[in-house]
Amino acid sequence: MQKLKINFHGESWTLKKFECNDDDLKECMKVAARMKLPLEKALLDPFFYYYLKIPGIASTEHLPGKKWSGLLDSSKNQIEIWYKAKKIKKLQIADIDQDLLLFPTYNKTKIEIKEEYNPGIYVEQQAIGFVGSYELKIESFSLEDLQFNLLQFNDKLLLQPPTYSNQKPHFRKKETLLIYQNSFQIE
Repeated sequence: MQKLKINFHGESWTLKKFECNDDDLKECMKVAARMKLPLEKALLDPFFYYYLKIPGIASTEHLPGKKWSGLLDSSKNQIEIWYKAKKIKKLQIADIDQDLLLFPTYNKTKIEIKEEYNPGIYVEQQAIGFVGSYELKIESFSLEDLQFNLLQFNDKLLLQPPTYSNQKPHFRKKETLLIYQNSFQIE
C-alpha cells in the first residue's frame, strides 16, 4: 500500500455558530461577565477559555456548534497531490471549478448554501499558511477516483477535504497563522 497525500496551501475561512448545552452556556456567561465583556467578544479572548475550564470548550478552534470551513478560493490557494512521496500534481481551485468545459478535468461535487443567519453567536476566522494535509493508504492512484468537494457558502467558494474512491483521507496537520477574527450576535 502506498501513501496518497493531498496538501492545501493558502487562505482558509471558517464560520462557526456557537451552540452548547444550557449548563455550559451559563458558565460561559458567568466568565464573560467576570471579564466585563459581552459573550460574543469574550469568545475571541484566549483568557476566556483559561478561566472557563471546560475541556470541551478549550479554544475558538473547539467551539461547539455548526461549522462551515475550507480552503478559500483566492489567488493564494494551491493544492498539491503527492503519491509515493513524489509530487504528481499542483493545481488551484480555479482548475477544479471549470463549469464551461465539455469534459471536466477533475471530478467535483459542488454544494450551494444560501445561509440566512439565525439568531445566535457567530465567530468568523480567516487564516493563512499550510491549511491542511490529508493522507490515505491506497493500492494504486488514478486521478479519476479523486473527488474534490466544493462548498459555495453565500459569496465564498470553499474547497473542503477531498475523497478518494469514496474514502475520506485522514487529516494529519496544519500550520496556519490567524489573520482575521470577528464575532457577532444575531438576535
